[in-house]
Amino acid sequence: MNKRFPDGFLWGSSTNAQQFEGGYGEGGKGLSIADKRNIPSLDQGDFEGFKKASDHYHRYKEDIGYYGEMGFSVYRFTIAWTRIFPNGDDSQVNQEGIDFYSAILDELEKYNITPVVTLYAYDLPYHLIEKYNGWLDRQCIEDYLRYVKTVVSAFKGRVRYWVPFNEQNHASFDSEYMTGYKDKNMTETFQIVHHFNLAYARATCLIHEIDKEAQVGANIGNACFYPKTCNPLDVKLADDLAYKIGYGNSDVYYRGVYTPRYLNDFKGAKFDTVILDGDMDIIKKSEPDFQSLTYYFSIPVDHCVYKGNLRNCIKDPNPFVEQTEWKWNIEAYGLKHLLDDYYHRYHLPILILENGLGYRDVLEENQVHDDYRIDFLRDHIKWMKKSIDEGVEVIGFLTWSAIDLYSTREGFEKRYGFVYVDKENHYQRIRKDSFYWYKNVIASHGENLD
Repeated sequence: MNKRFPDGFLWGSSTNAQQFEGGYGEGGKGLSIADKRNIPSLDQGDFEGFKKASDHYHRYKEDIGYYGEMGFSVYRFTIAWTRIFPNGDDSQVNQEGIDFYSAILDELEKYNITPVVTLYAYDLPYHLIEKYNGWLDRQCIEDYLRYVKTVVSAFKGRVRYWVPFNEQNHASFDSEYMTGYKDKNMTETFQIVHHFNLAYARATCLIHEIDKEAQVGANIGNACFYPKTCNPLDVKLADDLAYKIGYGNSDVYYRGVYTPRYLNDFKGAKFDTVILDGDMDIIKKSEPDFQSLTYYFSIPVDHCVYKGNLRNCIKDPNPFVEQTEWKWNIEAYGLKHLLDDYYHRYHLPILILENGLGYRDVLEENQVHDDYRIDFLRDHIKWMKKSIDEGVEVIGFLTWSAIDLYSTREGFEKRYGFVYVDKENHYQRIRKDSFYWYKNVIASHGENLD
């Protein structure tokens, strides 16, 4: 069997503005919920939130040069809404923000790297929280769409792939982190989710209207759920969680429907006060071009451990696989399981937006030997290739992350990148062993994984 990937397959990596960019208060950037976020586990030492991050704001040319050296054919970055409209609803666009992202696109074009742009990733302008509780209010949809229209119009023809929201399916159980507002009851939870769904559907239509060559896809952040035993209660729970977290949301994004099973997960919500006339027509009208998935780990679910809270199961060990220091199960077959399921359910090509291993990398004599990361990615790429050989249409594979950045909840010690960022030495960049390995993978178009 041919080990090389199909012609046109995209190889690259991803980053996220709030975790990578820095440049706090520079270039006209406004305050976002990420700048105000309180994460107790990180609130110590010299942690300054995401204000400095990896200092990509000042080093983007250097960083994109590394992408070119590795041979990336694709790169996902996110645009910070607060760089375009500092308060979220300003009367005038912040031209410095447009210019910054245009400069990033210039550099990517220099190396023939296809950009994938995510428009919202946990960084709502803080002013909109103060003004109307952010995504709890329908006005947030209108302000978001104005931002989307501005960005897509500015970069028409330069961005091929757009992703309106990062892991938008997480809003049902992680709304405070994603939106800056802590939902008080199930009606508010559903209200936030519904507003996300409306915004996604309208953004998809708007992007297609502005740029008919652009492609748009929703992003599902997912784990692979396994029953921990063959007890039917565990099997049922695994099925229920897979639907609640993944497939139920995908039915909204790709089929444009709220199934009874989907709504049942918002038991107690007053749907008639949230879903207004015409809303479902809007959601149904959306026609995405691809699916994007993020995958890091599998979760063995035990009905006795679950007790109504998914977080009880996330770090539960699977006796057949290893775990990371942060108790994530390292399990490559789970990626194939999801690729097969999502493709055969929705018949849309898949772009893997994030896949990677967080590790406490050690810098010794200006080197990082991260064989563990190489092993992790090699195993996942092999299972991905198996799916492709069996008929699953995968557009490309983007790792997390291109260069070290702040983990959302564990800070800078949990590293993912091919390039080490030495915070103690003026944020110097240092290529890891995985940098050279991935460069060879790309050069051989997936044939050389050794």
